[in-house]
Amino acid sequence: MQVDVELLVPYKHIAKTGHVRVDMERGNLEDLLANLVRQVPALRDHLSGEEFAGALPFLLMINRKVVAGRRPADIRINQGDCVTITQIMTGG
Repeated sequence: MQVDVELLVPYKHIAKTGHVRVDMERGNLEDLLANLVRQVPALRDHLSGEEFAGALPFLLMINRKVVAGRRPADIRINQGDCVTITQIMTGG
């Protein structure tokens, strides 16, 4: 299946693109991230490599809805979804 990934700051600067179409076999975030990093190796240190304990190190939206931090293998991705990845913003 193909999924469109929108990369926002800072990831679009790292990847040198704001959009990547990812081909994936399974329908979860773990597979999406693995395939995204294969296509754009510059993202490896920023999006993969560790199991995330309780929270993702980036803000994830699927179809413009924020997805709460869970294990990447438990976050379902479907054909036609638009996945957006951006940095977590804090403030007060």
